[in-house]
Amino acid sequence: MTSKILSPLRALLMAVLVCTGGLTARADGGMWLLKLMEQQHLADSLKAAGLEIDPSELYSETGPSLKDVVGLFGGGCTGEVVSPDGLIFTNNHCGFDFVHSMSTMEHNYLQEGFYAKSKAEELHTPGLEFVFVRAIEDVTDKIMLLTAEYNEFVRQNEMILGMFGGTILEQSKWKDVPGMRCRVLPYFGGNQFYAFYEQVYSDVRLVVNIPQNFAQFGENQDNWMWPRHNPDFSVFRIYADKDGNPAEYDESNVPLHCDKYLPISLKGISEGDFTMVMGFPGSTERYLTASEIESHVNSLDRPINTMGEVVLAHMKELMDNDPELNLSMASDYFMIGNTVKNFGGEIEAVRKLRLVERTREKEKDFLTWAVQNGQPDMVRVIGEIDRLTKAYSDTLHDLYLTSFGMRQIDMNTPTDEVENFVEQYKELKKNGGLDSARTEILGDAVFLSPAELQRDKDLMKKVLRTYLKHKRLTANFLPISQPAEVDAYVERLYGESVLTDSLRLTTFLNKPTQKALEADPWFQFRKSMQEYMMSLAGNMEEYYSALVELDKKYVGAQLERNGWTTAPDANMTLRMTYGHVCDLRPRDGVTYDYQTVIDGMFEKENPADPDYVINEDVRKLYLAGDYGRYARPDGKLPACFITNNDITGGNSGSPVMNARGELIGLAFDGNIESLSSDLEYNGALQRCITVDIRYVLWCIEYLAKSNYLFDELEIRM
Repeated sequence: MTSKILSPLRALLMAVLVCTGGLTARADGGMWLLKLMEQQHLADSLKAAGLEIDPSELYSETGPSLKDVVGLFGGGCTGEVVSPDGLIFTNNHCGFDFVHSMSTMEHNYLQEGFYAKSKAEELHTPGLEFVFVRAIEDVTDKIMLLTAEYNEFVRQNEMILGMFGGTILEQSKWKDVPGMRCRVLPYFGGNQFYAFYEQVYSDVRLVVNIPQNFAQFGENQDNWMWPRHNPDFSVFRIYADKDGNPAEYDESNVPLHCDKYLPISLKGISEGDFTMVMGFPGSTERYLTASEIESHVNSLDRPINTMGEVVLAHMKELMDNDPELNLSMASDYFMIGNTVKNFGGEIEAVRKLRLVERTREKEKDFLTWAVQNGQPDMVRVIGEIDRLTKAYSDTLHDLYLTSFGMRQIDMNTPTDEVENFVEQYKELKKNGGLDSARTEILGDAVFLSPAELQRDKDLMKKVLRTYLKHKRLTANFLPISQPAEVDAYVERLYGESVLTDSLRLTTFLNKPTQKALEADPWFQFRKSMQEYMMSLAGNMEEYYSALVELDKKYVGAQLERNGWTTAPDANMTLRMTYGHVCDLRPRDGVTYDYQTVIDGMFEKENPADPDYVINEDVRKLYLAGDYGRYARPDGKLPACFITNNDITGGNSGSPVMNARGELIGLAFDGNIESLSSDLEYNGALQRCITVDIRYVLWCIEYLAKSNYLFDELEIRM
């Protein structure tokens, strides 16, 4: 769409076309690497879709561009600079874990909120980093040369690429720039490699964090759902040394001066409006075979969803009955809930959309092309992928089932240290090192309080029952085989082991024997589980080593067929996606509007359900009905809206911009109907759920009253 004013009838027609794929321009799906804009002819598609600024303003290494305002926030989300003083907007759930770690019952910034009234009040946020991309380079030839002795599995290994990233940085013009790092990642199944020169800022401070029951209204029940009404945002600021260089936290640091930042539009949105999103999407797998998709759903999604539901129910019961546990477990519950609902939604979406069956049909068409174009080997490649996924699917399933469950257990004994102590006892005694060795072991051990121990035992019972009920392999790391035997076994495991109690361990260390240790129930449990997990992991290394070679060939052939015009899979690097504002029609006879207002939050209110309790400060503001310049023409306060932009995890906090490159909202979620989108983009169903920027600014002005921020924002009407 152009900026030309359309007649109401034509505007409506265009809105329908862009949301149903009726335009002749490239489909809106794809997380595009802007470095490849010219090669993939992306600029033409952007213009046809409605972009009004010059495409060079999106990505440039010689002048300011939008890449300079979008950064990797906290290692797993996206944030954007909105002022010349380094102010950042992102999602509340992106800062959730960091704010949670700063919160206590006395200063509960997570659940009660935090509002700075001046820069002097902005809070240091330990561990939080913001990362800018300064340049992107094709390093395929360099990586192939540096890894000539490796197979494809090792070549694409993150640790190996990390090592060579340092080598490439040392050979670049960026080597002496403060805070620089170089990340090298494989693209297109390892057919290409790109280096990302990134500058890391480690002094990031909290500015505004609204209360959890407002920012996350609806909690896990509303997660991945539309319509939504929660203003999922937080505000932070980047600080630097006096020269603008990255620096560790210091009171003398100053706000980072930014020549480029996002202006904010209060004009609002209409159906059919062009939208673009820039951010760091985490992971997609859109070049898989049908058998790989089937394995992904049944051997990865399903075990994590199965075990995760059990863990979540356990946590929810504890949190609902104890305010301190509610705070201490909030971050873990949020992250596990997001993962579990995502994977469960993907299972259902793949089934409903018949993705496996449709991919098989596409494979037949692809093989016809391959044979006709001199690549008959693709028949063998796909057949071998099918054989491998079938052979290793049960191993993959049990690895994820076990590892996800055991990661939730708090009991963590220094088993290996105790074993080494026993084996070296005579030598330590001879050398006079017994006391220091005992002290070190007891210092490393983490003993649970009686209440913590009981909670951990209860969860262990649930985890092991789920493991025995759902595991597929005959291999079993437990000395029992039936769920009914679990309770008695766990009671013995925790109650009789010398490793789970400080007094028992101290007594044992004073007079240790190999025989007693080998008979210890927790020692046996840990050793058996370690051997079991190592065996599964070894099998999976064999699987992936063979699979990655085949995938590279298969992806390469697909790219040859489509002329390298499709976007690479997401891998937590800077990408751009474009689309339009549109409604959602998930089922026959059901249509959801493309926007919501704050009134919907009060329609959902349910005092009996903690997820739907209204924040009382928000209630007062709502009843006053004063929305100022943020109100729509009808007097309503806009809350959220949806677009068909292609996003995934990692895009949380991404700026949603209009055709002029102005900020109109923050992406914060997707919809459950499209949770197979990591495997295939579906423009009819996939929606990017966005908090309207007018809602964000209203919260900052009316709820937080952090009015000093408006002196630095560029707001356009």
